[in-house]
Amino acid sequence: MTVPPLFGWEHVLIGLVVVALAGVVGLVLLAVGRAGSERDEWQAFLDGRSARGRDQSADTSTSTAATEPTTAAP
Repeated sequence: MTVPPLFGWEHVLIGLVVVALAGVVGLVLLAVGRAGSERDEWQAFLDGRSARGRDQSADTSTSTAATEPTTAAP
């Protein structure tokens, strides 16, 4: 009588492979789903930061020119 070396373990091995593949597919789907929303949030952050920087530089350029005393050349 000959018993195969993987007797009874085929089902366990197949189950582990299926679970591993399901985990990989799940992680890929989660990564793809998040990529769009995080990129949109990041872009909105950068746009807001750029607009705020432009507003501050415009405010400082006009305010310093108005408050600095002018010196007349003799």
